[in-house]
Amino acid sequence: MKKKQTADDDPLDREIDFSNGRPNPYFVAYHGPKVIRVLDEDLAAVFPDNQAVNEALRTLVRLSSAAQPQRVSAKTAAAPKTTRKKAGS
Repeated sequence: MKKKQTADDDPLDREIDFSNGRPNPYFVAYHGPKVIRVLDEDLAAVFPDNQAVNEALRTLVRLSSAAQPQRVSAKTAAAPKTTRKKAGS
């Protein structure tokens, strides 16, 4: 029966020099950035997982954007309403 090699006997460890390694500059562009937010303990107790937090935040954003009225510039709001006659009448 052959003895299994351990990770200490890996021949590639001696051949590969990892001292000049650097991060891949294309990783974030390909995979997208990961953002981590830390919740307070009382909030973490309410939300069991990431999906629950994301769902609650999306609902809050939808409700807040629906409650805000559309912005109208002062120039447009002060302009008099014009009535145009239809062509041919």
